[in-house]
Amino acid sequence: MANTKISDLGNEICLSAGEEIRIPALGNGVAKPGEVVGITDATGKVVGTDIGASEMYRGILDKHWKTDIDTAIGDGVRCSVVVPRSGRVYRIWCTDPAGAVVSGLSHNISTTAGCLTGAASVSLNVAGNRAININALANGDRVGEFQWL
Repeated sequence: MANTKISDLGNEICLSAGEEIRIPALGNGVAKPGEVVGITDATGKVVGTDIGASEMYRGILDKHWKTDIDTAIGDGVRCSVVVPRSGRVYRIWCTDPAGAVVSGLSHNISTTAGCLTGAASVSLNVAGNRAININALANGDRVGEFQWL
């Protein structure tokens, strides 16, 4: 069965021990916890990061104490963005791999807002690679556990 929401994997975004740096922001009514986001300077609201449209990047939208982990954080609601740290593991939205993907492959920012996507090249020495999947991904998966590079 495909993992199609963060709660399919559990109820946390940060899986590694240790304190994470969090940046205060405001929800935009669209972005969900686990999405890769930027923060708009003019409004302080998060915006899903994607290649080609909104290339702002600050980190991963953290879960909100008032909102279900699979629900978008309301427009203007205070929230936080986790600054991912190298070697740590996070649950993040991704594009459907459209087939089985073994663990340990590199991923970067997608053209789909808020998501990671498998790198076109499996080489880790490719500009823009951000993370590797630590568990296999299956056809239909929309979320995964990723180790930040």
